[in-house]
Amino acid sequence: MKRIIVVTLFPEMFAALTDYGVTGRAIKQGLLHIGFSNPRNFTEDRYQSVDDRPYGGGPGMVMTIAPLKAAIEAARQRLSPAAARVIYLSPQGRVLNQQTVKKLATEAGYQDLILVAGRYEGIDERLLTTEIDEEWSIGDYVLSGGELPAMVLLDAMIRLLPDALGHESSAEQDSFSQGLLDCPHYTRPE
Repeated sequence: MKRIIVVTLFPEMFAALTDYGVTGRAIKQGLLHIGFSNPRNFTEDRYQSVDDRPYGGGPGMVMTIAPLKAAIEAARQRLSPAAARVIYLSPQGRVLNQQTVKKLATEAGYQDLILVAGRYEGIDERLLTTEIDEEWSIGDYVLSGGELPAMVLLDAMIRLLPDALGHESSAEQDSFSQGLLDCPHYTRPE
């Protein structure tokens, strides 16, 4: 079974993915497990601070190392600590495509995944160099956080899991699975 833990400040956002549609059914069928690790649970101050001003100035805030690192480590302990791959969703990452999604969904080295959904101006660069295995983007634009990109990645991956869709060949015939867009579709009557 594929096991994924999302490091996020807003686990409740993922109900749209875990409770509905194809993805919700796949989780209920036990095709995969999705869990969450909230960096706020690993803070040491009464405000549960997870961000600080950027070193050197500038606008916005940056997610700090300690709570994120602790949240990632807690996620590793719930999975296979040595085998879990840590993926950070950010606009600076390589752009996600169908071929990559298939690799993440089906290859053995990606059975246990930790998805890091950053916020604010991003995460401290030192964490990127020490804890992150791969960095992926869903496009060249900026969102409020990494939760929506994580949901996009999860939805695309779940569709490719065996038995997630109603018909075996549905995922194989989807747009981009053959490298091209799909043809127009119509309903009855003619």
